[in-house]
Amino acid sequence: MPGFLRPDSAFYRAWSAAADLVVVNLLTLLACLPIITAGAALTACARVVMEMVRDEDTYTVRTWWHSFRTNLVQSLAWWLPTLTAAGLAAWMNLSLSQLGGAALTGLVDAGALLIVAVLIWLVPLVAFFDNTVGAHVANAARLAVGALGRTAVCLLLLAAPVVLVVALPGARAAAGWFVVLLGVAFIGYLMALVQRPVIDRLREDARTSTG
Repeated sequence: MPGFLRPDSAFYRAWSAAADLVVVNLLTLLACLPIITAGAALTACARVVMEMVRDEDTYTVRTWWHSFRTNLVQSLAWWLPTLTAAGLAAWMNLSLSQLGGAALTGLVDAGALLIVAVLIWLVPLVAFFDNTVGAHVANAARLAVGALGRTAVCLLLLAAPVVLVVALPGARAAAGWFVVLLGVAFIGYLMALVQRPVIDRLREDARTSTG
């Protein structure tokens, strides 16, 4: 067997990780289709990609499904308000743009950005820790501010595909295929790389407090 095909080779590990990301991405996109289950789907995605980043032995489909099923009910308590806020922000932006309220539109956009910043931390917190929704949201808000640099990098990662599509309209077809095959899981993986030190520290603190 050629060396690069051996299970311990860097090529084999990279290929295996890419295949796992495709599986995770497809599962997540399918579970997002009903919209109301998207919160649990994103949580399951965050769980798997963080374990991949930490080089843990992960049964991709089993881990994803267990996280999705475990967090489905609780996820509705924060995902449905998020959907409501997103719809309200979109309606307000449309209304204000027609009235020429640029300053108020900026305030709405700032509020939406703040919600996304909190969600960046809320999703992995829900994926790895048992707590009430209120406590998760409060902790996510603290992390969004306390780890501001990491929050900013994650926001840039989320915005990058949209910026590329706007800047390169001819690449929309390629971007669409990227989203279908890898997009959500790949961006989640990159975000997990950024968030890992913080999540690892919190997990260690949790073990210490319970030990």
